[in-house]
Amino acid sequence: MEVALFAVLALVFGAGLLAFWIWTLVDVVKVPSDDRFRAGNQLVWVLVIVLTQLIGSIIYLAVGRPAPGYRR
Repeated sequence: MEVALFAVLALVFGAGLLAFWIWTLVDVVKVPSDDRFRAGNQLVWVLVIVLTQLIGSIIYLAVGRPAPGYRR
């Protein structure tokens, strides 16, 4: 019983991480021009997120994501 619960929790947590990773990739691709990023450009952020996965997504949100209120 405990193993099944652990497996379900691991699956739910993994699905959440995958959804977060995909969301950050989509967020990067939707930015219309490179000058809107706080740091870097679109190609750099896609590579960072794809190659470093969760860590890259967190770094993108902390360092590179455009400020709230920019126009898409």
